Amino acid sequence: MRLGTKLALYLSLIIMIILSGYGYFHIVTRRDILIKKMKVEVRSIGRTLKVPLEKISLPREMEYIQELIDTVEEYEKTLGVIVYHQGKNLTFHSRSLEEGIEPYLVLIKTSIKEDFPQEEFMVYKKDPVFVYVFPLKDRNGKNSGGVAILQYTSFMEQEVQGAEWGIFITILILIGGTVGFVLYGTRKWISEPISQLMGGVKNLAKGNFDTQFVLNRKDEISELAQAFNQMAVDLRKAQEQIIEEAETKIELERTLRQSEKLATIGQLASGLAHEMGTPLNIIGGRAELIKRKIKDKEGQQKDLDIIVQQTERITKIIQQLLGFVRKKKPEQKFLEMNTLLETTLDFLDHQIQKQGVKVVKEMSDHLPPVMGDPDQLQQVFLNLILNAVQSMPEGGGLRLSSSSRWISKGGIEDDQREYVVLSVVDTGIGMEEEVVENIFNPFFTTKEEKGTGLGLTVSQGIVQDHEGWIEVESKIGKGSQFRVYLPASERKAQDGN
Repeated sequence: MRLGTKLALYLSLIIMIILSGYGYFHIVTRRDILIKKMKVEVRSIGRTLKVPLEKISLPREMEYIQELIDTVEEYEKTLGVIVYHQGKNLTFHSRSLEEGIEPYLVLIKTSIKEDFPQEEFMVYKKDPVFVYVFPLKDRNGKNSGGVAILQYTSFMEQEVQGAEWGIFITILILIGGTVGFVLYGTRKWISEPISQLMGGVKNLAKGNFDTQFVLNRKDEISELAQAFNQMAVDLRKAQEQIIEEAETKIELERTLRQSEKLATIGQLASGLAHEMGTPLNIIGGRAELIKRKIKDKEGQQKDLDIIVQQTERITKIIQQLLGFVRKKKPEQKFLEMNTLLETTLDFLDHQIQKQGVKVVKEMSDHLPPVMGDPDQLQQVFLNLILNAVQSMPEGGGLRLSSSSRWISKGGIEDDQREYVVLSVVDTGIGMEEEVVENIFNPFFTTKEEKGTGLGLTVSQGIVQDHEGWIEVESKIGKGSQFRVYLPASERKAQDGN
């Protein structure tokens, strides 16, 4: 249950209790007032009767007494009057009191004896009545008799009932109006602002830091809204700062990587001099032989072929070296890696068939896309597949597979990211552990004069520029496995993955 609803219910309950108590107290007070009013009326009638009755001389004035009783009886609220004369033992009563007056005579005699008026609520023939009894005195001041006046209480009860209904309706209207006002107030001033703040918190959780609230009020919720707005501004600034720092860090890492590459130029220079020195010496020697065998056309053709081969080798070394040293930002495109692998296989189809290599493909049908440079990534897989084919001179099996996997590089479960994993597995001659450890170093090669030692170095740099990495496993006589990890595009880790 929402806070505003709870508050409205509690306030409404308190208001209902207070108003109900007020209504009950008002009804009780109203009843007391009507009872006092009735008693005042009956006492007034009693005083009116007392004066003439105390001056009347019995038995000569008996008819006059009856006339007085009949006159009082005409009042609609009066049931009847009983007059008792103690000395003569005479009783006069209204015509409506035909029978059952004995309890009232007892009450009159008690009042005469005690010389004090009596008031009682009694019942006459199932009708509730109020009885007022007072003694009469003779000329000597002695009690000579008494009078009992019976007043209907139904008129008072009707007035009380009418007052109760009036108060009840008034209380219902007050309760309904008050509860409605409380519900409206809690919704407008508490529930709606809190709901807006909750929506803002959810937007913040989604990364939307532009949410702002304007509450033209001077209370705690307005202060909370201002604090929320300030928090959103601070978080947006912090996000911008984090993004800026992350971009700076990435740029620094790229610069550092480039610096590391440039720092290896000195090491590369010595290797380059050695690698290029040998073919250049051969070119020079063959050129000298051409001069000496200018008349030998067959020998000239052979020497010229050797010069062309060695020149192409020098060109290849230089191109790979430039690709390693020069910094080129990858082109960003959505790539289907299965298609890229298929295209790469088509390029090498002739050499694969020539080597007698059987290709097995295990491609995932639901592979997420990768954001990257198609030319650079194709160069990576050309190098890997070509190396795998060349490691099987007597033929063998080449297995290409693709899949996706959620990986947390830092060991933090909430920091998982989906990667596309592309594997190149061969059944070739394999590599020793020392070779695996140095395989990505510049100019390290096991192909003697056929290799430059830069293919895997360049491939590793390309994959790292795409925020991925390469893993290698190999055993002598059993073959090698290269796994390339590339981050999937536009997808985040889900619970349970």
